Amino acid sequence: MKCTINDIAKETGYSRNTVSKALKNDPQVSQRTTENIIKKAESMGYFMKEERTKYKIDQGNILFLNINHAKDSQFWSNVLTGIEMVLSETNYQLTIATLSKEDIEEGHLPEAVYSSNTKGIIVVEMNFRPVWDKLLETHLPIVTVDAPKNPNYLIGKCDIVMMENHSNVERITELLIQKGYSDFAFIGDLYSPNTGLGFMERYYAFFNTLKKHELEINSPASILKDTDTIFENFEKIKELLNSMKKVPDVFLCGNDWLAIQLIYALQALGHRVPDDVNVIGFDNIPNSERILPGLTTIDTPKIYLGRKAAHLIMDRLSEPDIPFSISKYSTKLIIRESTNL
Repeated sequence: MKCTINDIAKETGYSRNTVSKALKNDPQVSQRTTENIIKKAESMGYFMKEERTKYKIDQGNILFLNINHAKDSQFWSNVLTGIEMVLSETNYQLTIATLSKEDIEEGHLPEAVYSSNTKGIIVVEMNFRPVWDKLLETHLPIVTVDAPKNPNYLIGKCDIVMMENHSNVERITELLIQKGYSDFAFIGDLYSPNTGLGFMERYYAFFNTLKKHELEINSPASILKDTDTIFENFEKIKELLNSMKKVPDVFLCGNDWLAIQLIYALQALGHRVPDDVNVIGFDNIPNSERILPGLTTIDTPKIYLGRKAAHLIMDRLSEPDIPFSISKYSTKLIIRESTNL
């Protein structure tokens, strides 16, 4: 008998409405509740039973390959949860390998990449071309979550899973322009060799929306390179803010981690958020609703990104000759107290 939403509601103790919203990744349901409901739904057989049978034929390891950064751990841990949900219903085991700065500089890949037990690779937050060239030489099934800022060399060689980056950046920018704001700045690394397509798309959605209203990005107040290094140093953030002739009306940040560090630095310097400056993030990580004021952000379906990546790997292992795909998930605008809306 097929598992229903009512069955999940009875097992979890949540209302049918809450379960339904969680399964649709509705941001009105907390991250923890969504994870609990999705895990229970998975264990009860709610998701795609016919595919589980197909995936049980073979066995081996699926490698989760990332870069040694802790700053985005809240985002990627949720993607990893989605991957684990799918693989737990197969004979494949998840293994994790991390590329260090030295590995990248010296052109080394982890030994796990070359293991005979590794049957496929899911790549996250890794956009260095030399590393990608080596990965593609393995001829293993590969899925990347996000993609390099110039992704053409991957088209037709691996599957790509992304979030849609334009619509809600345009929407929040329009809303703030309608409120009378005209001084906008962007924070996010556009020039690193590891810059992803997501950051670039967010920037250009921001840029083009302002241009439509005959506005320009405040370049002196924008931080477009070395943001990873700068935002790990609290004093450096404050120094950059102090060097600005005027703090802009609005900061749009490439992700929540940058936005949260920025809010702390602004507050330390006596700036009031949002009375003096509006701050917007992207991703809706758990800390975005814990910080005061709560961070206005754009929610990405992190668990579902992971689930899709795992399903794509499984599909390619089952049918190696299927066309390569680019999958995009919609996002949702979450307005909280860090914007004066």
